[in-house]
Amino acid sequence: MNIKALTDVGKVRKINEDSFGVYDSTAYSYAVVADGMGGHSAGEVASAMAVSCIEEYVQTNMEPEFDRFQTQEVLRRAFVCANERIFRYSCENVRVMGMGTTTTMCMVRDGYVIYAHVGDSRAYMCGQEIVQITRDHSYVQELVKLGMITPEEAKHHPHRNRITRAMGVEPTVKVDVGVREYNGEKLLLCSDGLFGEIEDSELQAVVCGNDAEHAVKKLTELALMRGGADNITAVVMEGVE
Repeated sequence: MNIKALTDVGKVRKINEDSFGVYDSTAYSYAVVADGMGGHSAGEVASAMAVSCIEEYVQTNMEPEFDRFQTQEVLRRAFVCANERIFRYSCENVRVMGMGTTTTMCMVRDGYVIYAHVGDSRAYMCGQEIVQITRDHSYVQELVKLGMITPEEAKHHPHRNRITRAMGVEPTVKVDVGVREYNGEKLLLCSDGLFGEIEDSELQAVVCGNDAEHAVKKLTELALMRGGADNITAVVMEGVE
């Protein structure tokens, strides 16, 4: 895989609370995006801890013979481990008490995309159409699910940034996991500072119309041009011949 990532503090925030991690090998490739919360340096700490713990767990526990469902379980347990570590650290350090983070991960292995997800950062598959493969754990997404508002109304809802699930805020966490066939589509992982400023159709056009390096640059520039109200992180994964 060719994997490129870019993060930017944006035009409003003073601290970048987003973190990311990427890994590429002949056995598997992955990307992780985390968007911290908690104010001051707390969100930055939580997102960095999530990424480092997940990477450490995966690289320690992944076995060559694992199938896609066993791999999915490794990712789920990695998220659970990271949640426990963040929560424990938060309880032991008053300075960062109450911190948390969203986290989204995609791994490409043996013709499949295996993903794990908590919060409202997103993962998309971009081919002939763009498909959001994660479901936001947010207040407005619940309203959409209940039919109380439309997806279009959700984009501009005053509480669209209120999340209902995060890593590190409770001793346990429910992790969404899944598996999809991978047929060479490009993958985009991003924080809400990106997709909150850019329509899905625009995301697809930029990702599919550029190589990974230029795609993350153009997406970041577009989000900044639209206001850059939040931290911005974009990761693009693309297959190579």
